[in-house]
Amino acid sequence: MPTQPSKNLDTFPNPHPDRDYIIEIECPEFTCLCPKTGQPDFASLVLEYVPDRLCVELKSLKLYIWSYRNEGHFHEDVTNRILNDLVAVLHPRYLRLRAKFNVRGGLYTTIEVEHRRPGWKQMPAPPTDLPRETQELPARETPSDPPAGAKPSKLPQSKSEPLSPRNPVPLGGPPKAKTPIAPTGTVTSSDRFRMLQRNRRQQSEPDEVESHEDKVPKKSVIMLRRRRSERVPDVQEYEEETPPAHVVDEPPEEPPPKVRQDGLYIGIDLGTTGCRAIAIDDAGKVQGEASAPMATPPRHDNEVTQDPTVWWKAVTNCLENLLKQFDPQRVRKIAVDGTSGTLLLCDAKGGPLTPAIMYNDRRAVEQAEQIASLGGNHFGAHGPGSSLAKLMWLHERKLDKRARHALHQADWISGRLTGKFGHSDYNNCLKLGFDAEKMAWPRWFNKLGFDVALLPEVHAPAEELGTITADFAKTYRLPADVQVLAGTTDGVAAFLAAGPSAPGQAVTSLGSTLVLKLLSDKPVFSREHGVYSHRLGKYWLAGGASNSGGAVLLQYFKIEQMREMTHLLDPENPTDLDYYPLPEIGERFPINNPEMEPRLEPLPGNSVTFFQGMLEGIARIEAEGYRLLEKLGASAVSVVYTTGGGSQNPAWEQIRKNILQVKMEKPRSKHAAFGSALLAAGVGTKTFQ
Repeated sequence: MPTQPSKNLDTFPNPHPDRDYIIEIECPEFTCLCPKTGQPDFASLVLEYVPDRLCVELKSLKLYIWSYRNEGHFHEDVTNRILNDLVAVLHPRYLRLRAKFNVRGGLYTTIEVEHRRPGWKQMPAPPTDLPRETQELPARETPSDPPAGAKPSKLPQSKSEPLSPRNPVPLGGPPKAKTPIAPTGTVTSSDRFRMLQRNRRQQSEPDEVESHEDKVPKKSVIMLRRRRSERVPDVQEYEEETPPAHVVDEPPEEPPPKVRQDGLYIGIDLGTTGCRAIAIDDAGKVQGEASAPMATPPRHDNEVTQDPTVWWKAVTNCLENLLKQFDPQRVRKIAVDGTSGTLLLCDAKGGPLTPAIMYNDRRAVEQAEQIASLGGNHFGAHGPGSSLAKLMWLHERKLDKRARHALHQADWISGRLTGKFGHSDYNNCLKLGFDAEKMAWPRWFNKLGFDVALLPEVHAPAEELGTITADFAKTYRLPADVQVLAGTTDGVAAFLAAGPSAPGQAVTSLGSTLVLKLLSDKPVFSREHGVYSHRLGKYWLAGGASNSGGAVLLQYFKIEQMREMTHLLDPENPTDLDYYPLPEIGERFPINNPEMEPRLEPLPGNSVTFFQGMLEGIARIEAEGYRLLEKLGASAVSVVYTTGGGSQNPAWEQIRKNILQVKMEKPRSKHAAFGSALLAAGVGTKTFQ
């Protein structure tokens, strides 16, 4: 294990996952810098958490806390950042972090932040006479004097193999084959149901808009503490001594070579603020799961960028924790998905030449207008969010002079795994302008000015790109013949994870926005309505995204308020409120009108009715979206799977079922990484071919 500051948090399996118990860790020596003056700020941290499947390893936590000593942070930000990183890695049932900063300018600051998993009930208070010992992080070592016998970092060094020659797809030619509501006026709104003053700048994404009324049995509480003077042992101290071998007269026969009979397939999902990896077996059963946080991409006006090396760090951290859960020699194939429309330029060896321009970056407005004049309606790279518009923006500023490849997020990570860059898949390349019907780049690309040699070689998802590099295999004890397959976008991977397999089956994502995806026999495109289609084997994935969704709900209610009001909703008695909830002016699907205003009047006499009216309005938008897709030529919707935070609200599901008049199914998984793992296991060829 490294003895230098590190943002990597290691874990180990919870030895008693059947019981709720509290782990309390104190760190009296936290240090960071004031972002204004550069002077050091000192604090005492107290972490309390109830583990689920994983516990944090103390030495890695010490090095993680140590990593902030030379970074500038506001007290409020750094406390929340630490909690977010711990939650992303541990997925605890409950976690609370209290940061008490030392006096500065005659003022003390104490920040307390808390995370509670949905449905987890607070445990009864422990007996007051319970013995309490405190577990404390040890004093940190000095970087210049590491302890003897310390293990080096397990993270691999970036060594790319030489790029083999490739044949880019020619322009115009195919690539190589490869509970009830009381009547209005009779319900008294309590303070806890009072609406918030509307905030259109709400940025937090609603990970949950739900209600859990499950009965949680009372469980015993164990306070696990260590004395302040106790030293955290090194990893080596946990290893049991090997018993001496028996003396034999003749040497034993060599064991037969180990044969991998039960293979595992890994899916890696890269998002904006985190990475997740899931391993499944041939039957599709999850054999391991790990996640790692990433810093939120900085935003400056319309520009949103991210350092791509942050992605690789998150991926390696994920894989390091994932491979502790099973024998790495079982791994056979890996597939990666990433955010659609994120683009970066790199050299022949994959070295980034620009920051990654993120999918939600909106700087390339002029370039998007030029593309619209040439691309026509039957085209998927419209708007400033397309990777094609971003590539043109980079070209016009001559930032592509030394570039060899224009790659998406999943493309670059796959290149780091194989040492071969310049490859992509037709789902990620949709927003780069690739025609997935003709399986070719459009001929009119010659009019755009950039070097078309930058464009990647396009593969079908699940097509083999190569095997992992020798260095990567050695570092993670993986077989040298592990294959890396062409991946897909995070949206397509999430669709695969949900479980649809036939035309007419759809997935609705109820997150901060409302996203619809419908499996169809033929593609549909409409620039007017913001509709495009991803190829999925012999089928097509038609879809669109509305600005309505959980973000507008959070402008009026807190998540706790929505949880409490959910059991008061009456799905069988509609409110008759004709709402069109939007977080701000502008809608894109199913109505494409940038000037459209939210419709949230008249206001009823109580907050519960207002809440139900908003849920009904979002459900009507969903129904209209599916009707539009069918009108444009897609298959008629017959079954809807639901993902996102809102999928866990049973009353909202019934409201949607009443309005859509279709069958509702539970998704097989809500994680895009599971979809990529299915892709690695061959679902792309078994289900959709």
